[in-house]
Amino acid sequence: MLRFARKSRLFLALAVFPLILCCSNSTTYSDEPEEPPQLEWTTVPYNSDLLRITGRTNYTMGDFVILSWSASAVTVAFVGTALEMEAGTNQFAYIDVFVDGEKEPSSLIKLANTGEEPIVVPVVTGLRYGTHVVTLYKRSESHNGDWLFYGLRVLGEARKDLLPKVPKHKIEFVGNSITCGCDVLNPVPGGESDLAYTSSYHSYAGQTAMTLKAEIHNICMGGRGFHINYDRSKNYLLPAIYGLTGTTSIYTVNWAPDKWHPDIVVVNLGTNDFASGANDSAGFVNAAVNFIERIRSYHPESKIVMLDGPMLTGGLMVQCRQYLDIVKATLESRGIGDLYRFSLDPRGDNPFGINFHPTQKEAAEDARKLSAWIRSKFGWK
Repeated sequence: MLRFARKSRLFLALAVFPLILCCSNSTTYSDEPEEPPQLEWTTVPYNSDLLRITGRTNYTMGDFVILSWSASAVTVAFVGTALEMEAGTNQFAYIDVFVDGEKEPSSLIKLANTGEEPIVVPVVTGLRYGTHVVTLYKRSESHNGDWLFYGLRVLGEARKDLLPKVPKHKIEFVGNSITCGCDVLNPVPGGESDLAYTSSYHSYAGQTAMTLKAEIHNICMGGRGFHINYDRSKNYLLPAIYGLTGTTSIYTVNWAPDKWHPDIVVVNLGTNDFASGANDSAGFVNAAVNFIERIRSYHPESKIVMLDGPMLTGGLMVQCRQYLDIVKATLESRGIGDLYRFSLDPRGDNPFGINFHPTQKEAAEDARKLSAWIRSKFGWK
């Protein structure tokens, strides 16, 4: 079996749990033979132009690309019947597999502790011979582990001309566990948390991007705030990690914002600041103002939406919204425009002022409302 060149050593083990694969949307052509030709495995390395890679990328560490943030993705189009990936992770990486335009993933790849070298992972097998488009989508959070992507092996031929069109719109989401989709797949709302229940795709952010057919960057980390974190610490505040290709990994490097300018930046922060019980008005407003100014300096033409909800309730929700309104007014007084506010409805009314993470159904509803507002406000089709 073909192996890629190695320049670094990884400390990693793998567990792959294939699910039932559905390929109902595969494309076929009338001039294709009834019986497939004799196929061979061909290699598509990590830096090939036959791939479309989305998300913040880090090519500096070896013969692989590191995809750390939630919703990072690799898409390939090929004529053939099967696909394998060569990959690794320094901790854990959960990757959804989408085949031929599916709205829900066909299967889930779970990477964990892959050892000193990457391993070959089956992605899809036994497809009908023809044209197929497969997207690998990182559903787990950056701080849970990096996805080290070495490349693909196609039983058939990868084709650049068969890749889907590049999306017309681009959205960058910035936030905490809500934006990451923490516990969104939990079968018991508010039940014990598990990495398997996190899904950036099923978060309001992932579902908004899917609904609007927009390319997504999802810069998020659970428990983070503008000014103070949920645990009352000030380590790895979101503004501190925003400019990186990941969170706390040794593979993290600075991201060059000129590489990717979104049409809209959606910032959903404030929940952890207020839920910490240690928030102060001046610290929050100053931190938020400075962060939004910084985003504006990176993306002069982007529309910036300051979002709140849906976990805060009662007085904490009211305070958070008031402070964000002050942030917006302060920035506008400094001549910074194209700023907007939007609020997601709170779920229930917990007496402690903060609710459980949104369920899949609730996140989908939040995405529906945000998508409708974006279409109406900005004229997106």
